[in-house]
Amino acid sequence: MIKITHALRVELNISDRSSTNNSEESSSKESESEENESEEKVENNNRKSKKRKTLHWTKRNFVTPAADFGDNLSPPPDNDELEPIDYFHFMLGKQSISLLTNQSNLYSVQKDPNKPVRISETEMAQFIGILMMTGIYAFPEQRFFWSSTTRVECISSVMSRDRFLEIKKYLHVADNSVQLDRDDPNFDRAHKVRPLLNIIKENFRTISKEEKLSVDEQIKPFKGRSIMKQHMPNKPNRWGYKMFLLAGGENIVLDLCETVPRFINHKLYFDNYFATIRLQVELKKLGIFSVGTVRPNRLLDLTMKTAKDLSSNGREAMDHRVTEVEGVELCVTRWYDNNVVNYLSTLHGCQPIDSVQRWSSKEKTHVLIARPNVIKAYNEHMGGVDLVDMLISLYHLSVVNVWLLYRRHCSQLKRPQKNVMSLLSFRINVASVLLKSSPPSPPIIKRGRPSLESRAKLNESQSTNTLRTAPTPIPPSSTRFDKFDHWPITTSKGRCRD
Repeated sequence: MIKITHALRVELNISDRSSTNNSEESSSKESESEENESEEKVENNNRKSKKRKTLHWTKRNFVTPAADFGDNLSPPPDNDELEPIDYFHFMLGKQSISLLTNQSNLYSVQKDPNKPVRISETEMAQFIGILMMTGIYAFPEQRFFWSSTTRVECISSVMSRDRFLEIKKYLHVADNSVQLDRDDPNFDRAHKVRPLLNIIKENFRTISKEEKLSVDEQIKPFKGRSIMKQHMPNKPNRWGYKMFLLAGGENIVLDLCETVPRFINHKLYFDNYFATIRLQVELKKLGIFSVGTVRPNRLLDLTMKTAKDLSSNGREAMDHRVTEVEGVELCVTRWYDNNVVNYLSTLHGCQPIDSVQRWSSKEKTHVLIARPNVIKAYNEHMGGVDLVDMLISLYHLSVVNVWLLYRRHCSQLKRPQKNVMSLLSFRINVASVLLKSSPPSPPIIKRGRPSLESRAKLNESQSTNTLRTAPTPIPPSSTRFDKFDHWPITTSKGRCRD
């Protein structure tokens, strides 16, 4: 502000040069020098006030705090025969099917008021079941499920190909007419799917959290045109939407932990993308212990053995330092395996040290090396998001989450492992139930002429309950005329095509 004010004064002096004299010029120079001196004093004072506090790292034993978990998982449902479809509806909610149905019908009317698509909730449930079932097969196009040579009966008998493609064409989640302009500060880039996301997020938050949690980033594969699409070359799916997951930078982790109960000693694990000293201090103040790999440039004022020193001491060499920030004790552990890794923790230190098996390329055999306790704990509990990555590469996120909840309940009920469904069996079960969805039977009208609404419901129930039969395909000409004896097959009716 001082420089801006001085510049304005100079411009005024230039414009009024006819009324200025030498004495005024000398006074302006003096005022300029005084303002520059005052500006330098202000900057020096700001530098002194913003001087960072030095962290004092010492090599002493890190005392493991008392971290007994102060909560228990919610009990399993009273009905131990809960079906997979019940878990699916619990996670997605039946309101999501109603939302998709209403918004898709609205969009079809907005596109052409004279040709509404008229999708029922039963058809929408069957449509979702078809999408889940098609993910099990490896056809390059969805049309192959209705083709005569590659027909899949459980799909093609439920809905015709043209009807499926019509629903897919008008599938919508949000009303386009209420979308804000891109220049609006409140514009939501995820407006098209925001209502469905809100339903899923609220249902996810009702699930009680486990004691050990991990945070990581994930890519939902997508190669279409979108401003939110990102490229991460080190991920299994390089192109897609980037999400941050909390599974069984700094502000991101704190935002994800909003749903984690406070002061019952949850344990949180994350990698060096998120880990900072400030983050772990803030988490500890919320009653959440944390462990993570950390980048060396985030460990200020730290003096300990370098990577060169540890490598000269050989494999399994380690060093650690302890400091205290705002009453929170933190421990940094540096360990040399194939390379040097750094860990920052408010829960674990080096002790107790155990042994782990590693391959020695020099001795051509497995050898035992010493391993700090913090590395052992991190490796045991950090793989939650990576496991979800692997599962999502096979199946959709919602199905994975409901299956994990089903597995938790089976474990609580001590059900034998052979009686627990695999992820594939669970998905097929849910898809089969959705494919066989049928509308409720229409009310019985005792007298009077039936209304148009009741007739429509009756026609719908009759159409959905009657499966579409597959026509008998005609053999190709090369088979029919290959001069080989294709014996006829006796059938109850119709003519032989062989």
